[in-house]
Amino acid sequence: MKKPKNKIRFGFIGIGKMAQAILAGMLRAGLVRPGEVLVSRTSATALRRIAERYGVATTTDNSEVARRAAWLWLGVKPFQAASVLREIAPRLRQNQALLSMMAGISTATLRRWAGKNLPVVRLMPNTPALLGAGVTGVYFSPQVPPSLKKNLLKLLKPLGETVVVSREGLLDAVTGLSGSGPAFVYYLAQGFIQGGLTAGLTAGQARSLALHTLLGASRMLLESGEAPEQLILQVATKGGTTEAGLKVLQDKKVTSILTKAVVSAARRAAQIREQNECIP
Repeated sequence: MKKPKNKIRFGFIGIGKMAQAILAGMLRAGLVRPGEVLVSRTSATALRRIAERYGVATTTDNSEVARRAAWLWLGVKPFQAASVLREIAPRLRQNQALLSMMAGISTATLRRWAGKNLPVVRLMPNTPALLGAGVTGVYFSPQVPPSLKKNLLKLLKPLGETVVVSREGLLDAVTGLSGSGPAFVYYLAQGFIQGGLTAGLTAGQARSLALHTLLGASRMLLESGEAPEQLILQVATKGGTTEAGLKVLQDKKVTSILTKAVVSAARRAAQIREQNECIP
């Protein structure tokens, strides 16, 4: 393990893909120096890779991270959260910021497991954040001071867009839409590619056409500021090819199906949150 030499500002307990995206973004943007970060994980082999890749200090001792860091990023699996928070509880300080990237565990539950009335922030980044093209849903508990809010939003900029919600329950909707959404888009891409193959294109041609169509259409939506319905009308000439394809989507009620997919994922997030609230 690489031992810390400087004052530690940011501690990561658990360092999965999303936590690494946040760490890499902060370092890349120069918002934090490697020497100000301490990472803990149970695997010494994994920690060596983290130290080599990012130049940060590492340890297998979660309590050391809790003792030294001003901001504590909790990136463990949800089922590990209760035991980890109870483990580090004696080291936590009343004004220490706790930042959770876990779905389905409320700020109240996190504070209860920690045994302190900490300022808690819940974040829901999605996987495109790994490319700096993601969107992160954020909820601040009432204990979070304005200065922490301002600094955190600055730290999240390298990941992409940030959406702050005023009610914690809305993070379930964020999870259903932007958290699960990339998988739904990949599913659509799969259908586009298969359609191209069925129509006679090669695999390479179908993939390139499908993915660049999705990318370009998304940019049109973002940069034009127009509603999807308006952009559809601009492409769908009466009696033309696009209208023929849209009729299939309308007949199969694809809009309704996509709506149900998002709502179903959001409801599952709420169910998981309610289940975790029952854990003592």
